[in-house]
Amino acid sequence: MKFKMGDLQNYLNDLLTIDCEIQKNLQHLLIVSSEDALEKKSNEIKRGIREFKEKLNEMKDYTESFNLNESSGFLSKITRSSLQSDAESNSSKEVFINQLQIEKEHLSNIENRFRNAYLSAKIKIEQNERELLFSGNPSQDENEVIKRNLTNQMIVKKSNQLSSKFNEVNRQLKWIENQTSDLLPDLKESSNSIKNVQQDFGLMKSSISEGKRLLVRLGRREFTDKLLIILSLCFFFSVVFYIVWKRIF
Repeated sequence: MKFKMGDLQNYLNDLLTIDCEIQKNLQHLLIVSSEDALEKKSNEIKRGIREFKEKLNEMKDYTESFNLNESSGFLSKITRSSLQSDAESNSSKEVFINQLQIEKEHLSNIENRFRNAYLSAKIKIEQNERELLFSGNPSQDENEVIKRNLTNQMIVKKSNQLSSKFNEVNRQLKWIENQTSDLLPDLKESSNSIKNVQQDFGLMKSSISEGKRLLVRLGRREFTDKLLIILSLCFFFSVVFYIVWKRIF
């Protein structure tokens, strides 16, 4: 199993979608005018934070599953493609872990902002209730002006946050590109090492084949020598028998 940059991009897209929804609810939290609306928005933000955490847990499990499925073995990795794959996989793993840490820090920042926004909205609602209690209801025109101002502020903040998020993703992609460029010399060196190893294996194979041929030739010579010895003994005993036979008869 190896890391794929497409998987990282999918996780980032999902986190960005969840983050945009949380940021929108945080902005709405600042303009709520009642306790019920405050609790409703708070529950929506909490649900978004839970989804964000679940997505981070999926990323963590993805990283851990990679560690569990790594295998070692020199013979299984003595090819150019496998070394390149391992190098790219390790680089992708580092990018994945770094991005996971960044998103965890971003989640902590979201939780802090949520607590601050919740307290601010609650204090604002209590102040408005006190002001209404002592001074009466404000006019409808004043309410419209306040709502328009808050809406414009919310749009500006939302645009800034989205721009920051996209800039961050762009920086990550540039960092990945730089890491890939740094890996090219290492891959070239690994390729040369593989070629040298393959040449050594070729020489070893030739030596083994030559040794095999020599062993076969020696085996044949040993058989020939044994046969000659047996024939010589037979001839010798035949001559001795003939001489003895002539002397006797």
